[in-house]
Amino acid sequence: MAPDTTSTTDRTLPTSPVQTHARHGTWGRSALWVVVLIGIGWLLRGRQYLFNRSLWLDEAYLAVNFMDRDLGQLLFEPLSNGQAAPLGFLALTKLLTTALGVEDWVLRLQPLAAGLLTLLAAWGLARRTLPHRAAQATFMGLLALSPVLVYYSSEFKQYQNDVLATLGLLWLAARFDLQLWQRDAPVLAVAGALAIWLSHPSLFVLAGVGLVLWIEAIRQHQRTAWLAVSGMGLVWMLAFALHHTLVMKTLAGNQHLLDFWKFAYAPLPPASLADWRWYLDSALALVYLALRHVGVAHHGMLTAWFDPLNLGLLALSAMGSLTLAWRAPRLAAIGLAVLLATLAASALHLYPFRSRPTIFLVPLVHLGLAALVQAVLDRQSLPARHLLAAVVTGFALLVPASASWKVLRKPHNDQDMKGVLLHIANQMKPGDGVVIDSMSHKAFDFYSRDQGMQAMPVTVFRPTINQFHDAMATVRRLCIEQPMQRSWVIVTHRLQGRAGFLQHIASVAPALQRWDGDGAIALLYDFRASDYCRKYTAPNRAPTAPSPALPTQ
Repeated sequence: MAPDTTSTTDRTLPTSPVQTHARHGTWGRSALWVVVLIGIGWLLRGRQYLFNRSLWLDEAYLAVNFMDRDLGQLLFEPLSNGQAAPLGFLALTKLLTTALGVEDWVLRLQPLAAGLLTLLAAWGLARRTLPHRAAQATFMGLLALSPVLVYYSSEFKQYQNDVLATLGLLWLAARFDLQLWQRDAPVLAVAGALAIWLSHPSLFVLAGVGLVLWIEAIRQHQRTAWLAVSGMGLVWMLAFALHHTLVMKTLAGNQHLLDFWKFAYAPLPPASLADWRWYLDSALALVYLALRHVGVAHHGMLTAWFDPLNLGLLALSAMGSLTLAWRAPRLAAIGLAVLLATLAASALHLYPFRSRPTIFLVPLVHLGLAALVQAVLDRQSLPARHLLAAVVTGFALLVPASASWKVLRKPHNDQDMKGVLLHIANQMKPGDGVVIDSMSHKAFDFYSRDQGMQAMPVTVFRPTINQFHDAMATVRRLCIEQPMQRSWVIVTHRLQGRAGFLQHIASVAPALQRWDGDGAIALLYDFRASDYCRKYTAPNRAPTAPSPALPTQ
């Protein structure tokens, strides 16, 4: 192996494209592995997108807002079902649905585009930050293979925009030259303003970028560059002020979002052992999210956070992040500032630090692992450093690759409402109706139009912790109101948690048919002849008019 001739000066500054080019040869020599990694990432994302799974709860709650609202209502009125999204995300989606129709594959086009562009932005950042190809490949491979990023490239939510904004802004910050501020400042100013309208947490990234560049300009006595950076910050603040003013209107009375994420607000300053444990839990959750999580990032705690593999990955990522301060101090400082800004907002109950809202931080975990590979290769005195770097790279990539391989074979599909309704449409008879809980109802509303089932009578109930009461009260309501002859009971949300409800329903009458899908079930019943129903349909009891469906969440 040829000796590593990188100077100490090179290691304390972001690597320029010229340095990278000189060290590794022409673009043609390195193009193949870049194309392969990007191609793998695009293949995984395309496979999940083209599978065209059913909308799950959160997607359906947001999707129904596009069925009967114009652009003005989407942007300036509170979204239904307690939803919140950046206004740019809503506007672009509305343009797509106006042109192509309100279909699930159309709603997911914007996240897919963000997922594909993410890998291109990652390549730009890798070239600026990590001189060695092995480190660059580690970073690119982790992003390409990350199962959670594969999934969120096909979910109708804004989280993939968050990842793209993070990588894009970090790349522009890494290439920012204080002496060429006339070239770089306008680009970063516009990119930051656009990011604010497409991604809520981009504000934290911009805070880190602006602060670090501002301090650098002061330390280097670059007065004009300092003014340019200050001007960028002013543009970002104006964009945020306008967006924030409009978003606050759409979030009016949205207290349940604060209540839903109350466990995810940082205890600052930590005053007890439990407070410090919160930070450890959050760090483990972020590492697991970045490398191992498949499908929807729910907000509950997972036992796998605390297994030896996850603890080891956290240690390696932390070690790599520390070495990044030596290799690329600007980027390391920005990453630290972003993390602190996010925690500060969390402590103020302004932003949850857990689960899917933290997906925008996933690239920082990947960057830490890639920086560790770079640090190993930088240690010329380290025996077998290339072999050690290869082991670290292989281990780091194997973790997400094993999960994404399973997704490639069988794409993630939870709460398969489309499968349920297709079965019912093929089996239903005149007089059939649907019984469904309020957590599955919005997905039913979205897809029932495609199956011609809008005219079917629908009884909606709100699930509670008392599943016996849910079952008996629902059947009793059907017996008294008699809205349908046969009843299709549908459950697509938290199917395992509704086992008690289904058992109690089955105790009233035997199922005539059963359909099982991914995270979904449909059972056909005729309750009219059951002993339970006879108590409420005696000859002297006159049928009452059907009562309105219970309100949905």
